[in-house]
Amino acid sequence: MILILRIAVIIIGVFFLLPGFAGVFRPERLADALMLAPEAAEGWVAIRVLIGAPYIAIGLVTLYAAVRGRWAWLVPVAAIEGVMTATRTLSGILDGFEAAGVHLIAVELTICIVLSLAAGLLARSQT
Repeated sequence: MILILRIAVIIIGVFFLLPGFAGVFRPERLADALMLAPEAAEGWVAIRVLIGAPYIAIGLVTLYAAVRGRWAWLVPVAAIEGVMTATRTLSGILDGFEAAGVHLIAVELTICIVLSLAAGLLARSQT
């Protein structure tokens, strides 16, 4: 069980890093994927700073927690992912679930659950 959760958390960490690095080093690709159209340099900076950098930080914290067994470090990451899921769900309610992407809500909810389980179960197993 511990090995399976550790592997799942590592995979989640890598999946956080991918859009993070894309946002920092290839913001035009991330903008295309997110259907954003920055019109000035400030828009590209915003993609790097407001999307890329936080995703890199979340990915690194997640990987650190998995590799070093610092499972409590996953609690804030799970909370951030929970807020992302809640916000996407709210967007679905306000703007339509097709625009919000029901499949993305399911993915984010799954990530939140896995991180929460890893934080709770594995932290208890260390005591």
